[in-house]
Amino acid sequence: MAALNGYLARFFSAVIGFSRVSGVAFVVGCAALAISRVCQVMAFFLPLKIFIVIHSGEVPDYFNIFPETMGFREIIVLLSVMVPVVYGLFIALGIVYRWLIDLHLKRFDSNVLVIMGKETPNNKMKRLHNHVSKAFSEAGLVIVSIAVAVFLDLGVAIAWFVLLYANLWLFHKKAFGAEDHDRLTFLNLHRRQFIEYISSANFLVVFAVLAVELVYFDMGVYTAIFLLLVSRMVFQALNRFSVESLYILKALP
Repeated sequence: MAALNGYLARFFSAVIGFSRVSGVAFVVGCAALAISRVCQVMAFFLPLKIFIVIHSGEVPDYFNIFPETMGFREIIVLLSVMVPVVYGLFIALGIVYRWLIDLHLKRFDSNVLVIMGKETPNNKMKRLHNHVSKAFSEAGLVIVSIAVAVFLDLGVAIAWFVLLYANLWLFHKKAFGAEDHDRLTFLNLHRRQFIEYISSANFLVVFAVLAVELVYFDMGVYTAIFLLLVSRMVFQALNRFSVESLYILKALP
């Protein structure tokens, strides 16, 4: 655990170091990528929801955000229009991320990146800039998701936190230090396969937790569906953060 905590401390030290120069461009760029990930999930989820609503012939109770004057057909049309809008936001925010991060790198180029008192060579700084910005956006997405889960259901939020930390500990122990040619476990998995399969398997644990909450603790079905959707996004973010960490660790001083 000390090794993982040390890595996380150096990672966030790198984030702080980059943020000291044009921090708004860096943070907003990372936030744009995180929101882009959310829009990507929504662009996939919305059409499924529209098909379900059309088939049922009625608008669910949790869609009461629409004015009472809007009829069933109007709501369907509005939701359908939202699909290309959300998908367009996914692409647009991804482009904004790249523009802002490239702009930040130009402004930072003549500065020295100091991570926990150690200076980073310029060639490693540029590599770190790319990977840290992506990983920071994933970390931000996870942190915000956990904060939302705390308000909806503390048990699920705790389960997410424990799973995320346990996964990172395992990845740091087995995969982060592995070379590209190394094979892990008796299944001879590539390090990225190892990360992907384990991080995606957490979805099953969350599903079990939500099922228990639904049956024994009176969780609302809509809350469970929402948390299940967000949990999928959270563990995809864990997967991407861990893959970026493979390269960050090699460039950190």
